[in-house]
Amino acid sequence: MLNLVKRQPLATRLMLCLALLPGLAAAGSGRGLNPWAKLELSVAGVDKYLGRYEPVKTEDVGDGWVKHSFDSANGDGPICIDGSDYAVFTRKGRDRKKLLIMLQGGGACWQGLYACNESLDAQEQQAPAPRQGIWDFDRKDNPFARYSIVFVPYCDGSAFVGDNRVDDPFFDAQTGVDGVRHHRGLRNLSAGMDVARATFKNPKMITVAGSSAGGVGAVAFAPFLTRFVYGNKIKRFTVLNDAGPIALSQDPQAAIVARVEDWKFDQFYPSSCTDCSPFADNTVILNWRLKNDTGVRDAFYETDADTTNIFFASANLPGSPPFFLLSQNMYRDIVLDGHDAINDAYPDRYKRFIVSGDRSHTALQTDLFYTQDANGVPLNEWTKAFIGNKKSWIDIVEDFIAAPPL
Repeated sequence: MLNLVKRQPLATRLMLCLALLPGLAAAGSGRGLNPWAKLELSVAGVDKYLGRYEPVKTEDVGDGWVKHSFDSANGDGPICIDGSDYAVFTRKGRDRKKLLIMLQGGGACWQGLYACNESLDAQEQQAPAPRQGIWDFDRKDNPFARYSIVFVPYCDGSAFVGDNRVDDPFFDAQTGVDGVRHHRGLRNLSAGMDVARATFKNPKMITVAGSSAGGVGAVAFAPFLTRFVYGNKIKRFTVLNDAGPIALSQDPQAAIVARVEDWKFDQFYPSSCTDCSPFADNTVILNWRLKNDTGVRDAFYETDADTTNIFFASANLPGSPPFFLLSQNMYRDIVLDGHDAINDAYPDRYKRFIVSGDRSHTALQTDLFYTQDANGVPLNEWTKAFIGNKKSWIDIVEDFIAAPPL
């Protein structure tokens, strides 16, 4: 029925929604994503790229990894910001019923700020490497050691949420590409989800995770697409945000306006999320998801002196030229103000691991995953408790410790 709805013009889709409302309301009491919320997402177009793209080439690239390459189709297919072709990677683990969908990070780009991955070639992207962090499949203390993997590279500049083409001669001057930015994050993410569905038919446990910009995508539209692909039959569904900045300062209005105009992500907000706005805190869509999907749990890792996230949070802030950086205290307040409310509302399904006095950025794909701790609890053990839904999964926010000077 959802496929029928999304193929119709907008006016027809709205009429179908009204006609289906009584039945959907009656069906909305089960565990998982509420059917009415799912229909809202479909009407908004969140799932409109699912099933549209197939890989044109599939090849073994070593160490168990398979590369699924797509045709950019002159800008209409999955594509990197610079116009180059896109690819997704899979790896079959020892346990085919456990699936990790991992979204890569790599900065962000909008008008006047060009600090993002621009292509797969620029990263020499053949597969996740080296074997460290969650990619060290031989470590017994790696909670993802036996998981099957879908690795979704990041090169759209819009944190997997964008859907726009921007003519930008300044981007040409900066990078030497064709003066066009292809912010096609939702298409790339949807292509990755289709590869997941084709490769891993019936997982029972799914973790959607992402680092940095990938963390933004993992919290935003990736969980919704997972529900469209796998439904509510997933036995255990978790979302792990590794330092993805979703609690943001509203002071740098120029940056917010530029992201909205360039990425066009606000078109995908569900209609009942009346607080959803590109000018509101991005935790609003997370709150809406937790309210409407009773079968998902979320975890958030961050350091309160994260140099990378402080840089992006400071972009376009009023202050002394050329750049005014938020202090550790300022950034910590932004993080806690945004995430405290979510933890208060869903204390059993949303917990944090916030380290104080540390300037590092992300941990999942480095050995910091095993050496980092908060109040004496190792991050990898906390993550194991999270995905296993154990009582030892607790909310941890360290007391303030001043970070060393830059």
